[in-house]
Amino acid sequence: MRPENEIDGQRSFIEEARRAQILAAAVDVLAETGFGGASLARIAERAGISKGVISYHFDGKDDLLRQVVISLYENGAAAMVPRIEAETTALGRVRAYIESNLEFLDAARRHITAMIEVVFGLRDADDRPAFSAEDGDTASVAPLAELLRAGQATGELGEFDAWIMAQQIRDSIDGAANRAARDPDLDLKPYARHLIDLYLRAVQPSPPTHADD
Repeated sequence: MRPENEIDGQRSFIEEARRAQILAAAVDVLAETGFGGASLARIAERAGISKGVISYHFDGKDDLLRQVVISLYENGAAAMVPRIEAETTALGRVRAYIESNLEFLDAARRHITAMIEVVFGLRDADDRPAFSAEDGDTASVAPLAELLRAGQATGELGEFDAWIMAQQIRDSIDGAANRAARDPDLDLKPYARHLIDLYLRAVQPSPPTHADD
């Protein structure tokens, strides 16, 4: 017999693979039919499984749809963080943040479409949006603001409101992502080059002024 931890490890791997399969099916259904058409039956059919298998891995349809959104953020972080941490300067980290984020979003267009459907369609028990603007700020704006403040602390970046700058960078990236979700032929590479040039200029320290200027 195999050791129990080996059996548990295999089970965990199989369960994670099944969850990923279900999430991928949910993304496809949401991207193709919209929020209104994303029934558990249709998702199960796309995944080639029964609805009961979905219920085993997720606590109902709302939980599955929430995980569609959460997994996009998790996948994005997995793609971006190593690129950012590999940089040795604050400007390099800002560049890597924008560049890696847009590259990830370019490769995840269907997931973005699915995420948008969920964010605007999913409601809580009180019929309020399940995801708020505060959730987005916590997930995406706060880490970027922290990165900018760290660069300011070392003197590598200029004087500006790090939170507002982070919001502006995020708004620019999210705007490009929304366009890409609507237009599968949109080339995001020019967006990336433009945003990098724009925001690297914006966050650099101002040149010193001379008294006789």
